[in-house]
Amino acid sequence: MNVLGSYTSTILVVFATIILVTVIHFLFKKTVESSKRWPYQRQFLVFLIVLVGLFLSIAFLPIHNDVKNQILSVLGILLSAIIALSSTTLVSNAMAGLMLRVTGEFRGGDFIEVGSWVGRVTDLAIFHTEIQLINRDVVSLPNLFLVQQSVHVTRRDGTFINLAVSIGYTVSRTEVEEALLEASNRCGLTDGFVFIEAFLDHAVSYRLYGLLKESGERLSKLSELHKTVLDVFYERRIEIASPFLNDRRELDKDSTYLPKASAKKEKSAKEAIAAEKVAFDKADEAQSIEDLKQQLEKSTKKLGEASKTAKEKLEKQIEGLQAEITKREAKKNEEP
Repeated sequence: MNVLGSYTSTILVVFATIILVTVIHFLFKKTVESSKRWPYQRQFLVFLIVLVGLFLSIAFLPIHNDVKNQILSVLGILLSAIIALSSTTLVSNAMAGLMLRVTGEFRGGDFIEVGSWVGRVTDLAIFHTEIQLINRDVVSLPNLFLVQQSVHVTRRDGTFINLAVSIGYTVSRTEVEEALLEASNRCGLTDGFVFIEAFLDHAVSYRLYGLLKESGERLSKLSELHKTVLDVFYERRIEIASPFLNDRRELDKDSTYLPKASAKKEKSAKEAIAAEKVAFDKADEAQSIEDLKQQLEKSTKKLGEASKTAKEKLEKQIEGLQAEITKREAKKNEEP
């Protein structure tokens, strides 16, 4: 009976630890909202309670103080070794997670490409980021991996999807452009334009771009665009020479390997530039802000050397420039 009484404190500590862990588990399981807001705090809290309970139960054991100190020292060394071995990865991922949150380059629901992974973000935790793939599977990527890799984020307000196709030299360029733009329009894409990327040995390489407003439909719309290009080219009797066509047709010695002349009206310079304005709208906005800052810097330098009348004009100009820069930067930060 005396032996049991001497272990009473230790037994109470063990029971108290078990009760606390059970209560925490029940509370987090009962409150669904809590499990969503604090997905990893529960595990950390349980680990902390168990650790404190372990040290307290050893401290209350009816054994000699020297033995207690030795046991606690061994546990402390083991715990320190575990933390030392795992701290590099844990801290690196935690810092990377903090960096991703501060920069805010992407958030839940965004469509991203990183390495060989393509999917939509479902969760941004402190140590990892979870994305859902096209096959509905979920992949958990360490935050450190995302920081070290180039992450392609699809803009929520629209993105250009594209495809490349090679057409033989016997087909007129304007005819190919018309067919590609028609395919883009059939798919509901806007601001379509065509680039000629390269002159290959067997064909000309074209790339079609079209603006997709709903970025969430990117994969299905890209597949639809490929199908539509095939249909349009079939209707127009245009032969696709990609990825490679070994053309061994016999031609007369007087024949020329040229397409038929086309009377298609060329696009104006303004229409050609419009594609770049749409594609690089964010970059153009950033450049305009930098131009305003340079103009503000020049006006500020002139202010000290100007006369009283000129100073008044410069002060108004500086005030207007500051207001415009503030307005544009606020708008830039609000953009997805």
